[in-house]
Amino acid sequence: MNKQEIKLLDEAFALPENTKWSSFGEGHANETWLGEIDGDEPVVLRRHNPNRTEEQILSEFKCLDLLHDLIGYEVPKALYGVNQERVTEVEGAHYSVFELIEGATPPLDKVETCKQSGQALANLHIKLWEERDAFKFAEEERPGVSKETLKSGAALLEALSGMEASKNIDGKYLTSEYWTDVEASLNDALGALAKLSETKHLIHGDFGPPNTLISENSGELVGILDWDECRWDLPVYDVAGVYPFLCEIDKSLGEAFVDAYFAGLKGSSHPLAARENETRDLMGAVQYVATYKEFELMVENHLDEPDYLAQLLEQLA
Repeated sequence: MNKQEIKLLDEAFALPENTKWSSFGEGHANETWLGEIDGDEPVVLRRHNPNRTEEQILSEFKCLDLLHDLIGYEVPKALYGVNQERVTEVEGAHYSVFELIEGATPPLDKVETCKQSGQALANLHIKLWEERDAFKFAEEERPGVSKETLKSGAALLEALSGMEASKNIDGKYLTSEYWTDVEASLNDALGALAKLSETKHLIHGDFGPPNTLISENSGELVGILDWDECRWDLPVYDVAGVYPFLCEIDKSLGEAFVDAYFAGLKGSSHPLAARENETRDLMGAVQYVATYKEFELMVENHLDEPDYLAQLLEQLA
């Protein structure tokens, strides 16, 4: 952030001019800063994903407000600014300020961490299923992943071809034949996932150990962060989305996460509790669709990272 942006943000959220800002975390499409304030609690400033509208951001906040009273974990709480607004626009980007949740990111290479996260996701899903009617508004506000919400292969090809990164990507990925095959496979995957359509409820959308916090005293999982992809969709997306990420570190980590998740569902009213085998069989289809969506977001946001784009294309192939 430059000095002018900092000044405008301080004014919008009534923060002292001497607030000390430091980079606090960075994803592919957003960045977060820690604001240290003399004599007061620190705050967290977030630049929202440029692909999201203000309406979508406010829908997320509505979900978070409800979640505060429903689940046994802390979630981000957006603070109001001087005009009683929780989103402000500066230099074409949307920003919000949140209360800081105390805790530490758990180690990602520990089986116990993955078991803990899997159990936490099961607890979260059970509650979201039981209280699903409270989040019905998200069905329209944040549409699920479907053929209607994904760009066509032809559109992605055109956008990708115009990016600087395409000069460093294997030419076979820049042909209409390749994207025709991708779309056929995508349709097959979406068709398979339709078998789980009646299991939908609000999901996190980007769950995993990196988006959780543990108490530095007890070691227990206390917070779940980064809800900007929350939407009304298949809960299997939350499970299968983190599985390959953990398997890249060590397959035992991914297996520990998934096993703990299904163990946590046993005996509950959640629909996946009785459909474990079917859900596991469809995890490959989930990963295919998730990779397609991730690639689409990269291209839409003009995130020109050749190595990462090539990696996603290889996964689609």
